[in-house]
Amino acid sequence: MPGLFKTLLRELARKQPIARTPEPCLVMDAEAAVDAYAQGGREGGALAGAYLYHLAHMCELVTPGDTVLDIGCGPGSLLGQLAELNPRVEFIGMDLSASMLQRAQWQCAEKRLQNVELRYGDMTVLNGIKDGSMDAVVSSMAFHHLPDFHALDVTFMQIARVLKPDGAIYFNDFGRLRHPDSIRYFMSRAADGERQELVDDYFHSLHAAFSHEDFQRVTRRHLNGRARVYATAISPLQVIIKSPALHASANRIELKGRFRALSRVRRADVRQLSLFLRLGGLNSAL
Repeated sequence: MPGLFKTLLRELARKQPIARTPEPCLVMDAEAAVDAYAQGGREGGALAGAYLYHLAHMCELVTPGDTVLDIGCGPGSLLGQLAELNPRVEFIGMDLSASMLQRAQWQCAEKRLQNVELRYGDMTVLNGIKDGSMDAVVSSMAFHHLPDFHALDVTFMQIARVLKPDGAIYFNDFGRLRHPDSIRYFMSRAADGERQELVDDYFHSLHAAFSHEDFQRVTRRHLNGRARVYATAISPLQVIIKSPALHASANRIELKGRFRALSRVRRADVRQLSLFLRLGGLNSAL
């Protein structure tokens, strides 16, 4: 905790975020990087706690009979869990990385999921998705792979196009930090026991994050009050864009069981994320 408090103090003392540096590889296709990212989302992996937190929020926004689009679904670690907990919802997972989609296919096969369709596609176009056809659109850690603000703006315009008028939204991504030492601190927390490829990806992702203000601009411009932007208090490590919950999750008991099954470190990740987002205005769904 002392390291966290020092990081928060550094963030408070600095008013402007660091300059954004786009990802060196906008599409993650390298086999080693794809494998490391998929392993990070495994049970007990570096992303397991964060995934569970976001999974709980997503479950509040989907209803049996819905069709849900996951933008930048990656290796399907989070999408697979969401589809598993909501078997009467149809999911479309879209990604621009063929290697990621192959991993996602393996994940779906392993879980014997029948309610997931995987598509190769660009989030700035959402090719093949009809206007007003989606009951919900979700995305996790994908937007920072975009090259610039214009691409982010176009992506949100496409999201507005494919959503039904009463459609729901849940997006989470990194926010841009203010101090380089903050990046080093959060990298050190994620690095324990993880492969160097995942650590390197985390480093580039934090530098490529859009700012809290960027997300507010595109949300106001395209989503017409259908969702609110939240960020972790003091330091915008995480930015969440969420529509009001439609219902209390029917999976709450299962989600709490999964929380108890996490390692001590990953439970701490959930608690910290929950605390700092609650201070930022977003109540926990767990």
